Amino acid sequence: MTKRSNNREPGAPQDDIASPPGLLGRVREFIYSAAPHPNADIALAGSIALLSGIAGKAYNTYTGAGLNQYLLLLASTGMGKEAAASGISKLLTAIMATVPAGGDFKGPALVSSAGLTKWLDKKPSVVSIIGECGYLLNRLSSQRANLNDMMLKQALLDLYSKSSAGSVVDPMAYSDRDKQTGVIISPALTLLGESVPGIVYEALDESMVLSGLLPRFMVIEAKGQRSPFQESPALKPDPALVQSLADLCAQCLTLNAYNNVHVVPADDEAKAKFREFGQWVTDQINAHRSEALKELWNRAHLKALKLASLCAVGINPHAPVVTINETMWATNMVVEQTLRLIEKFDNGETGAEAGNEAKQLRKMRDVIREYVKAETGKYEKSGCTFDMHRDHVFTHKYLFNRLANLPTFKLDRAGASKSIERAIRLLEEAGEIGRVNQPDMMKKYQKASKAYGIHNEGEFMKNGD
Repeated sequence: MTKRSNNREPGAPQDDIASPPGLLGRVREFIYSAAPHPNADIALAGSIALLSGIAGKAYNTYTGAGLNQYLLLLASTGMGKEAAASGISKLLTAIMATVPAGGDFKGPALVSSAGLTKWLDKKPSVVSIIGECGYLLNRLSSQRANLNDMMLKQALLDLYSKSSAGSVVDPMAYSDRDKQTGVIISPALTLLGESVPGIVYEALDESMVLSGLLPRFMVIEAKGQRSPFQESPALKPDPALVQSLADLCAQCLTLNAYNNVHVVPADDEAKAKFREFGQWVTDQINAHRSEALKELWNRAHLKALKLASLCAVGINPHAPVVTINETMWATNMVVEQTLRLIEKFDNGETGAEAGNEAKQLRKMRDVIREYVKAETGKYEKSGCTFDMHRDHVFTHKYLFNRLANLPTFKLDRAGASKSIERAIRLLEEAGEIGRVNQPDMMKKYQKASKAYGIHNEGEFMKNGD
């Protein structure tokens, strides 16, 4: 990871995330300083979206991919996620004073595939901001999606990879000639979707992942609590920042006008690290049996390469080179966001898990195995004594405490208590666990608690590996 400077500018994010160098970091710091409730993750999402919208078509990675990005910013109500869109608007407005065409990098709302294509026909490199993106993703991924939504989804799937040099979007023909489009060469669509986490996670399931749209997004979730109100936010960006962005806009507009591309090379150390990262990602894909989890890792290498190249453009737009610093920053960020998303699946924190008995049983087994493998004494608050843990006997209270707040149980129509009881009963009927009778509990552990033990422990623990 890149190191943070000890001499940070006023208003710079103070957090545990390494700020990217160059323009990405400077834009991030402005968005942070201009926010009523500053958040470093929100500011970072805005900075990546703006620079991707500007440079997405004009620059390619050394592997031939454009630099457009699909970003999904998740932030709880009141965290200030609107600061990303607001900061982008302020910066583009400031740029237009010097480069009027800089406003062309602001994209349309997503209404239809036809409308989006017609926009890209005239303005082929844009960033579009989607408010309440969770609802859009749910609608586009639904099995009941209407024809317009299905066409828009297909357009978004295709456009993600159309920004590379030589790629084209075929013309669209209409009876009205004014609506017809020509061949669009290397359109670069960047998306910045905003949503509260619950809307996305409560509808997230394997089918949404396998539909292909969500895995194209880099998911940035705003961490921490809402920050105090900033009474004197930055109203205008620093002139030096505006000039740097205006220069980048002018260069990209010139390259785009002639469909020229500046390839961003990488030095030998960065290339070696990307090869290593590519193999590591392949190993993650091969290690998973779930097609959905394979899909989440599938574009990790591409996302990191795009992000590292974008960072290099922000450091030196005229002669960008990806070094080990940009490589480590980008790969770390992509791995972190992918693991966080996978963790949501593993922990049953997606709403689509609700009421699914197979997944409830899988989660209960995982919790029991976790208890068996844990250090002695960790579960005393759940009424489990040293001797109980030694004998792998666990209380009903332990199961309830560990499972009741997971969506797979909490959102079950029967409620958490009844769905937990049902899962226990199913495991008992399957002969995997059994109730320890009250006399034995009193004699062995001096406890009257409802408790259970594992039958055929070797087989039970082996199935969790």
